[in-house]
Amino acid sequence: MTKRELRAAIKARIVPMSRGRREESARKIAEKLAAFGWKGKRIMLYRALGDELDVSPAAGALAADNEVFYPAVDGEDMFAVADSEDTETGAFGIAQPVGERLNAADARLDICVVPLRAFDASCARLGRGKGYYDRFLRGADCFKVGVAYDEQQTDGLPTEPHDVPLDIVVTPTEIYRR
Repeated sequence: MTKRELRAAIKARIVPMSRGRREESARKIAEKLAAFGWKGKRIMLYRALGDELDVSPAAGALAADNEVFYPAVDGEDMFAVADSEDTETGAFGIAQPVGERLNAADARLDICVVPLRAFDASCARLGRGKGYYDRFLRGADCFKVGVAYDEQQTDGLPTEPHDVPLDIVVTPTEIYRR
């Protein structure tokens, strides 16, 4: 199966999920992320696009003891920007904070929470196909955490040399480790 076909197959699994199921999954993920006990860290979260798992329930708990960043896309590049009340509409209609745009190395992130389209048990990640996270994470010396619905797990995900693996993937029912 090609990456394009796999993306479509996984999307077909998650699009029909009820709103209640999505919210329950987001709550369970938030509990698991909070249980890691991260304090005094520089953490990059994301604002969910369409059918991505929503990590906003975790944002409040993580922001209390950490410095939180969100991605900002500019052309083909993604940057980390400190969380701010000031936002602008960025790529794909996603709100992104207004502020200094830092590449991965300059952001000195400790943890990056990453959306995905599909993953496998070895923590390989398939994104939406534009490569923003792979390019950004290539320069990041941080702990890479994927979050997903259980339905996004697949066997033997095809990878390429530019694909950046995750350290863990957290789903509502499992934690996969590389």
